[in-house]
Amino acid sequence: MTPIPNPRILYASIPTGYPIPGKNTKYDDSEQIDLENVPLKGGYLTRTVLISPEPWLRERLRDPIEVSCASPMRLGLPMVGSGLVKVIRSEDPKIKVGDFLAGIIRASPYQSVDIDAWGPSWLTKVQKLPGKDWTAVPGVLGSPGTTAWMGLKEYGDLKKGETIYVSTGAGALGSMVCQLAQAAGLKVIASTGSDEKVKYLIEVIGVDYAFNYKTTKVDSALSKWGPIDVYWDNVGGETLDAAIAHCNVHARILACGYISEYNGEEKYGNLAWIFKKRIRMYGILMSDLVPKWGGPFFEEVYKLLAEGKLKTQEHIVHGLENADKAWVELLQGKHLGKTVVVVSNPEA
Repeated sequence: MTPIPNPRILYASIPTGYPIPGKNTKYDDSEQIDLENVPLKGGYLTRTVLISPEPWLRERLRDPIEVSCASPMRLGLPMVGSGLVKVIRSEDPKIKVGDFLAGIIRASPYQSVDIDAWGPSWLTKVQKLPGKDWTAVPGVLGSPGTTAWMGLKEYGDLKKGETIYVSTGAGALGSMVCQLAQAAGLKVIASTGSDEKVKYLIEVIGVDYAFNYKTTKVDSALSKWGPIDVYWDNVGGETLDAAIAHCNVHARILACGYISEYNGEEKYGNLAWIFKKRIRMYGILMSDLVPKWGGPFFEEVYKLLAEGKLKTQEHIVHGLENADKAWVELLQGKHLGKTVVVVSNPEA
């Protein structure tokens, strides 16, 4: 077969603030691939259906000398992240042509998974969600859904009648946390960055209280609706500091991100109350929890969706060439719902 283009989005330079498409990331169409003859080496070849930009990827675009929980990305290589792919060739007896897989992929239309080189991949077989399009998969079964469900199960110790506060509650991850906490019988307080998103949280997600942190201080909101027993932290910084002051004794803080500091903003915080109030604070990495909770997660989430108890919303972007721009707009909080980049037709 004649080779066809297999463009990529490359990591071009280390950003100092929000990444700039065309400077820190670049669309490169020089690579080609022969779909019929590319060696599989016991693995399989996939076609990218969806790319799911995630906030955590920003942490990997840093100077290699900076230490963090995830390894830095290497300059000049394709960007990676969450996504949905469809198998088009396979030498792996466990993976069939036509299977849909979700997990960590690179930003390109086609990619091969070499089992000999990589060992077990970060890709998991998935099915279409009850009553949903394929675009709902990255939010529910991808990083947001798995992190929310497994993090609450492992560390939340949720008790009916307690109160949880969720920062960035209207995001893909935050909205899942809100709904799962509601299902467990908790009072839910959520913050977000626009009045439109506040309305979404109250009228669609159904949280008990929601506020726009740009117009209402976290301290004021929690003084009114708190205190809290659980804080799901997607932000860090001043928001975390304010939440600690409104924690009950023996509260739990589930630290999942610190988006307030991802893009070079000044670091902030006073954590003395963690000791004074004997607060339990847990750092959450989805990869730690999958071996224990992977099976129960899929079983329960499919059930909740079939019963209409989980609501999802997506912001759809078309075309690989627009993926890096969509990612930056996600970091800036410009859109409502899970950002999903459609690369190809899942039914093709």
